[in-house]
Amino acid sequence: MTGLDTSSDFENVQLVIVVGQAGAGMSTALGILADAGFRTVDNIPLALVDQLVALEVETEKQRLAITVDVRTTGFAVAALIQLVKNRRSQLGARCQLVFLAADEGEILKRFQSTRRRHPLDIGGALEAAISEDRNLLASIVDFADIIIDTTGSAPNSFRAMLLTRLGITLSQSIPLTIISFSYRRGLPETADFIFDMRFVRNPHWSPDLRSKTGQDTAVQAFISEDPKFAEFMLNLERLLQNVLKQFNADGKANMTIAFGCTGGKHRSVAAAEIFAEQVSQDGLRFQLVHRELDNSL
Repeated sequence: MTGLDTSSDFENVQLVIVVGQAGAGMSTALGILADAGFRTVDNIPLALVDQLVALEVETEKQRLAITVDVRTTGFAVAALIQLVKNRRSQLGARCQLVFLAADEGEILKRFQSTRRRHPLDIGGALEAAISEDRNLLASIVDFADIIIDTTGSAPNSFRAMLLTRLGITLSQSIPLTIISFSYRRGLPETADFIFDMRFVRNPHWSPDLRSKTGQDTAVQAFISEDPKFAEFMLNLERLLQNVLKQFNADGKANMTIAFGCTGGKHRSVAAAEIFAEQVSQDGLRFQLVHRELDNSL
């Protein structure tokens, strides 16, 4: 089960076209947008963009981000500008063209440190290739909705800058994974935080509830009536608010919270369900996984 982000700001942007100099951070930008919930495609031929948009954005109602640079099959400045005009006529402000640039010296250092070949560097003249790339893309700058100079930018600051300029607040960008599990079968390895729900009274000892799971409202009501549980959930919500801010500041792509109990059937499942409902009301994106229940299907 997946919670949907209900933020109007996030829903406004449906197509992001990232254009820029090789080495300016397009791959990083695509990764950031993937973490923010976009479908991403790197270096798609220009002739296929319309078909991809029709499938992903119009039919599947997905948010889409693509990168275009001098490597792109069919690349030409005029063709790219016409493509963007067509998309803008259809989507309006929901289509955003992002242009990434960096100082030539910065790009030179990046290519030298990674030892990757510049796409325009044929005869080993890296500086000339970087200059040519800049000149080829110069006329696109004035056509862009967003221009970001990544010179000297750390990944965290670049992430914050890109998402903010697109109207995606940092608190909305980080997705949560919520897991319930049984201690008998071991801890979930991907969890950032694990909470032991065995302090809550156990529905297993109630004949009317034993055959049910934490997904049943009767079990959730039984657990919610425990005063210790209400206090725990209040403290957890406060913790989440603080941790999310720090995770976003540190550039974390996601956060996983796990709830455990003895059998992974009642208390942990109910806690995960109740917490997921709170998260949904806060407008955060999440994925809910009941490890033991799912494995029993």
